Amino acid sequence: MSRYGVIFLRVLQGLLAVASLALAAYVYNWYASVAHRPSPGALQFLVFAPCASIVSIIYLEIAARQKRMIMAHRLTSMGVEGFNSILYFGGFIAFALTLSDPFSASACEGIICPLSRAVAVIAAAEFSAWIASTILAAQEWFQSEAHMKKITAARRQMAEANPRL
Repeated sequence: MSRYGVIFLRVLQGLLAVASLALAAYVYNWYASVAHRPSPGALQFLVFAPCASIVSIIYLEIAARQKRMIMAHRLTSMGVEGFNSILYFGGFIAFALTLSDPFSASACEGIICPLSRAVAVIAAAEFSAWIASTILAAQEWFQSEAHMKKITAARRQMAEANPRL
């Protein structure tokens, strides 16, 4: 995929992270100020995940702009993308299960119920965006690894053909 596709994914990830953070913070605030009860742990997790995503996007864009992207940075970048995928995968499933619990259904009052569902849906979309970029990073890494093996084999062959005294 071209650099424009990756930039599109980063912009999408950033916009979804900001939307997720805003909605999750609003629902969290509702639990604290209106409902006067503790918010679900999955919701707290979905307040943390967008913060981690924003920091990850900054790191990934700084690392990608380096002149020499060594293998360690590629693997680290792929790990950061996978980490965000795992965060959102766990977060949206846990929060969706919390919302489907019949005992927590009594906590759904007014506008908070659809907003809570929107938090789960945006987290699922964020998971999709992060898993797509993780797959692209893995594909790029495998292609560069195959290219490096060809270069190494050619250098080894040249060294065997021209032995030094």
